[in-house]
Formats: sequence, structure tokens, C-alpha cells
Amino acid sequence: MAIEAESSLHRPIKICTASLLSLMTILNPKSHHSMVREIQTLLLSHKHIHLRWFKAHVGYLGNECADQLAKEDITKGDPIFLPKPLSYLKSEIRSAALSICARQLG
Repeated sequence: MAIEAESSLHRPIKICTASLLSLMTILNPKSHHSMVREIQTLLLSHKHIHLRWFKAHVGYLGNECADQLAKEDITKGDPIFLPKPLSYLKSEIRSAALSICARQLG
């Protein structure tokens, strides 16, 4: 949303976040997640917008506003369901199979 809001401005824009994982995900060219691909496309078409990471919100102007918007998005926004990684599913299946075997043998 921040990229879209700032895209009409034709001056350098920095969007800051405390989420290093989010930035790393956006930088991953192999991501197949539609939201990540959409953000990548927006950033490629708006070269004046730059994403920046900082360690924490503390002491940064606009922190309260960013926190409030994040809270609103969590409570009012549309949920996004991300698929679990294959490694997680394999682990769950293995645990369930071992549990069934233990009950049958026990």
C-alpha cells in the first residue's frame, strides 16, 4: 500500500521497516507468492522508491502512525493464508505416523 501511495510522487522515497525477513522475502527473485511478486513488480516500475531496514521503530518519526496502521490491518484487513512449507508438512506426517505406530505397538 505504501508503494502504491507513493508511486505518483516523482522524487526519491524511502519506505522503512523493522522487518528484515519481509525485505529478504521481497528480494528473493524465486518467490512464487503473489503478493511478493506484486511488490517486486511495483518496485521495478517505480525506481524512485527504496525500501530500507532499521533495527527497531524506537525513536523514529511516524512510529506511532505505523504501529496504529499495522494494528488496524491486523484487526480489519483481509487475512492472508500462506501455505506451510513442505518440510513442515513432512514433519507433521512423520510425527502422526510415529504416533499411530506407537499406539498400535503399545
